[in-house]
Parts: sequence; structure tokens; C-alpha cells
Amino acid sequence: MPSFALHPNFGGYAVEYSPWGGDRLAVCAAENFGVQGSGKLYVLNNPMGQGPIQLETCVASEDGIFDLAWSEVNPQLIVAACGDSSIKIYNTMTCGETGRPESVMRHNQGEVYSANWNPISKQTIVTGCWNREIKLWNPMTGACLMTTVEHQKEVYNTVWNPKNNELFASCSGDGTFKLWDVRQGASLLTHVGHGGDIILSCDWNKYDANVLVTSGVDRMVNMWDVRQPQQPLLMLRGHQSAVRRVKCSPHSRNLILSSGYDFQVCLFDTDRQQPLSQRYVQHKEFVVGCDWSLEHAGVVASTGWDSLLYTWRLGSPVVPTHAAQPPLPPCPPPPRPGQPAIGPPPPLPPR
Repeated sequence: MPSFALHPNFGGYAVEYSPWGGDRLAVCAAENFGVQGSGKLYVLNNPMGQGPIQLETCVASEDGIFDLAWSEVNPQLIVAACGDSSIKIYNTMTCGETGRPESVMRHNQGEVYSANWNPISKQTIVTGCWNREIKLWNPMTGACLMTTVEHQKEVYNTVWNPKNNELFASCSGDGTFKLWDVRQGASLLTHVGHGGDIILSCDWNKYDANVLVTSGVDRMVNMWDVRQPQQPLLMLRGHQSAVRRVKCSPHSRNLILSSGYDFQVCLFDTDRQQPLSQRYVQHKEFVVGCDWSLEHAGVVASTGWDSLLYTWRLGSPVVPTHAAQPPLPPCPPPPRPGQPAIGPPPPLPPR
């Protein structure tokens, strides 16, 4: 089980494999548990989920980065959801040298907690923010195409439907998940799930566009048919604390990966009578992000507040390995407005 150590005091928030194939993945992180401080975006390479994880590039932001999404039109672009109300698009070929994004878009205020690039139309990004806003963007022009404030509390997750480029789902601290049609600019469905507790994450089944999976602070992973959401199709138990992230397999309709505040990653197989298939306990802090490799079936990754990323193949020995890792570059954040750039001290005046 290869591991990669982030910079000290930076907790991992999300990990995502590139949709362009190969073995690239990206991790975003926030300093001091996201309370205050800067953020970092790491682009990594890990052949087939085995061997040492290699750093391609790293870039820092002025504030924490809480989510990320790879571009669906350019394999070098990544969108980052940041704590300073911004959505930044980075070019992985140049950002390590320049330290700057290609473009910046902004919510009105609050931390941006979710960003998702439309995999069908490839022309839009949907973001969710702690100020209750959901925004639709044209990433090519930076134009905001839609703004809506229907949720009553912070928006934790927004994710496009895998079969319909006009539909996306969202979930919120108000205990609801919503289904949206961008052509109407309003929600089609609002449903109270998880007993009204905070819903932290949602994802679509990649093989059934009517099935949405959600997770929340009630420790449950629930599966819903959005056409008849009165009761969940399944209620999956396995975590002992809040479930922070849920991801449906791109290779199998019956596999779900989840990560939580109980320091665990769980694998569920909905075809089994007892769906909890495996628990992974390699992390020593909240596990906030997890994802599936698109290139290699059964290869997954997780990251958390212990400043570590792990990759492994399902079914392989779950023994963390901490191979010697080259020192990370300093990667300081760019100066905030009005703040002097970080650099060597000025020379002493002549005597």
C-alpha cells in the first residue's frame, strides 16, 4: 500500500484520478485543518497503484483547497475549490513554476466546498459554497451561467449526472439532497435524507442514472432512486462516525467506496447479503477524500487529515508502506493583496 506524505500541517481534503487515463492523480489540502492558512494542490503519478508515488508538481494557494476536479477538455487543467470564495483553474504544466492559476472565478463569499466538471457536455462546472450558493460556470470564459440559493445551509457537494448533461445533484448541511435541471434554473426534487442530519457527500451510480448515493453525519451510506425517493433503496452500515465522502465505482455498478471521520475507508458491495465487504484502517485521522482509478479497475486512493495519501488495489494486503520520499519543494503560497512577497531579506545598507 504505497503512501505519499503531504507537507506538514496540511490535511488532505480530496483526491481524484485523471479522467484522461494513465496513472495521474491529484490531491488538494488545507493548512491547520482548513481553519486558517493556505492550501496546496499536488499532481502525482502512481503506476497501477503500486510502487512509490511520484510528485509531478505542487502549487500553493492563499487559502485552503477543499475540492478539485480534472478538466474534461484539457488533460493539464485542474479546477480547485478554495476557502477564499474562489474557483481557480490551474495548468499542471506551468503552475509549479509560476505559482499562479490560469483563471479565477468567485462566489460572493464563503468557502467553496465542491467543484465538478461536466463529463458529458464538458463545457460547464458546477460549484457549491458555504454561503448556500450553487453556481454554474463556463470554464473557458469564466462567465457565471447560473446562481441559485435554495439550500438553507452550506452546500457540501455538487455532482453531475453521468448520463444527462443537464442534471446534477447537491447535498447540504440542511439535511436535504436536491436534483437540478440547469434548463430550468431550479431544483426538480428536494428530499430530506438521513433523518434530517447533515448530508456531507453524494455521487451517482455510473451505470444507472437514476440511482444517487449519499452519506452523512448519521454514519450511513444511503442509496436512492431519485424517481421514488420516499425511502432509500439500501442503507449501508459500516462507519462508526460521520461519512465524509462517497464514490461509486466506474467499473462496477455494485461497488461503493466511502471514507469517514472514524479514520476508515469502507468498501460496500450492494450485490452481497452483507454489503460491507472490507474496512481499511491505514489512516490515523479523519479520512476526507477517496476515489477510484479510471484506468485500473480495483485501484483506489484515500487522503485525510493525517497529511497522507494512500493508493492500493482492492484485495491486496492492506499494509501501509512508507518508502523513503524525496524532500518536497517549499511551495509557498503567493502573497495576499497588500502583503509583500516571500523571499530573501533585503541587503543591509552600506556602512
